[in-house]
Amino acid sequence: KMLEVDKVDKAAPSEATDPQAAEATAETPVTAAVTVAETPTPTRAEVKEVDLSVPDEAQKLQTTVRELTYAWQQTDAEVKVYIPFDQSEELANVQPSQVEVDFGEWSASVLLRVGDTAPFGLRLTDFQRRLAPEKCSWALRSSRITLKLVKREAEHWWSLLQKSSA
Repeated sequence: KMLEVDKVDKAAPSEATDPQAAEATAETPVTAAVTVAETPTPTRAEVKEVDLSVPDEAQKLQTTVRELTYAWQQTDAEVKVYIPFDQSEELANVQPSQVEVDFGEWSASVLLRVGDTAPFGLRLTDFQRRLAPEKCSWALRSSRITLKLVKREAEHWWSLLQKSSA
């Protein structure tokens, strides 16, 4: 809301001819007329509805993991994150049943449970802008996992994450 203030002045004491009137005018408080300009209510078409069933954050990794490395590229509509399997010999034959992937509006997580040792994991948090997690997907190939992250609004991101995790 914006306030507009109009000052209502009384005659200044120097302008008064009668000394008693000048004294009375000097003691009279200055009043102000205040007008409140209302901000127009947006129309239904201007209001963006928020789907509360869409998770803000991907599931946090509840176990100690061996960190995975990744590379990424983007178009205005989506980001692709590539997690190569040449990071460890244990990732040579990853099966779909060993992969857990979760997407949120601001993050994504991947957990690979291979062998009897600590799982491999990656959690990307604080994306530059919101994702549409219901449209995100992942694909398993013999040499890597590819995450397809669909941007909520089509635009170029200058970096994947808002701040460095280091």
